[in-house]
Amino acid sequence: MPRVIYCDITRCDNCRECVTACEREHYGCNHMFVQKIDESYVPVNCRHCDESPCVEVCPTGAMARISEDVVAIASMKCIGCQLCTIACPFGAVWFDALNKVSRKCDLCQSRLEHGLIPACVTACSPQHALQFGEFEEMLSTAHERGLQTVITRASGDHGTILSIPVNWNGKGV
Repeated sequence: MPRVIYCDITRCDNCRECVTACEREHYGCNHMFVQKIDESYVPVNCRHCDESPCVEVCPTGAMARISEDVVAIASMKCIGCQLCTIACPFGAVWFDALNKVSRKCDLCQSRLEHGLIPACVTACSPQHALQFGEFEEMLSTAHERGLQTVITRASGDHGTILSIPVNWNGKGV
């Protein structure tokens, strides 16, 4: 079973430590951001969708599933066509105009290879808004919190798991 990020937006206080940790891990380029929706904050990163539209549209194979957990970009293969940015329904892939390549979260692939969790999750330890683990374990954690549980993905069986307040309608609570 794949490992995924679980995000409880009720615990996000917009400290942006996740963004800072991502930037530090990726040599000054952050691969995530925090979006404010009325009074709530939502950390946004790649969903690593089971069936990823960004992978399907990439003409060079730069965007590819490299493990059960990770969809990543091989920047040396990226031609900057930006089809992946158009295909991502979450806006989690963007174009780096300076380097003329697409960028996105890679779940800190180098950390995963060493048995560590993504930097954003480590940085979020005080609030526990972000967690990382096996899909079924994270889904169970989400259900235990008694909030609405949403699995966000383009298609397939897994993606990022979100917990949102029961009465949240996308316009705050």
